[in-house]
Amino acid sequence: MAEAGRSLKSFYLVLGALALVGIGLIIHAAIGHGGPPIVIRDCAQPPLGALTARGPTAGPDSAPVTITEYADFECPMCARVAILTVPDILQRLVPTGKLRWQFLDFPLQQHANSPLAHVTAACAGAQGKFWEMSYAIYQHQDDWFEDRNPEGKFMDYARAVGLNVDSLRVCVDQRRPWPQIEANRCSGEQLGVNGTPTFFVNGHPLPDVPSFDDFARIVDSASKAAAPRAAAARR
Repeated sequence: MAEAGRSLKSFYLVLGALALVGIGLIIHAAIGHGGPPIVIRDCAQPPLGALTARGPTAGPDSAPVTITEYADFECPMCARVAILTVPDILQRLVPTGKLRWQFLDFPLQQHANSPLAHVTAACAGAQGKFWEMSYAIYQHQDDWFEDRNPEGKFMDYARAVGLNVDSLRVCVDQRRPWPQIEANRCSGEQLGVNGTPTFFVNGHPLPDVPSFDDFARIVDSASKAAAPRAAAARR
């Protein structure tokens, strides 16, 4: 009887250990691969360091027109712009030298998976592939936005665009870009951004979401308006 009691005790200890492992796996799945939860803070709280808004850009710093997009990776309209319009902008407008295109993060509170998507895209940017990774994330938005742990899918996209996945995973799990992402989002709040996508042309907000042809007209008009000011500055 004593031996049977010891066997039962060992059995229950093993069950308890397995239960703890199971709970751990559930928690791990809920917060992602090895990384802490990402919490969108209140911008009214003290800022995280002295970071200012800074995001990926395409085009020369000397371009007379800067268009800034505040975007959220889980936003359907942002995905539409990224898939249908941004590639044409990067291929047809940026090479003219008239346009500098800038992406700034604005993950929305109601989008649970958006913060991890922003971190992943920013980590891809550290390997020089922000635009490729952002396109892949947007292109597959319907596949991951309701996933309890989308990191595995993001790593699949990373392989497809030629990233070093091991390095990317370390960056993502350490949440390295998150302070900058928060700074970008808070800069948008300070400018009155309350939805995505929101666009600014040389610091002036656009009232709607332009098509490629609209952007082309905006760049042409804004660059012509900037030419006299640039000539006067050179005198």
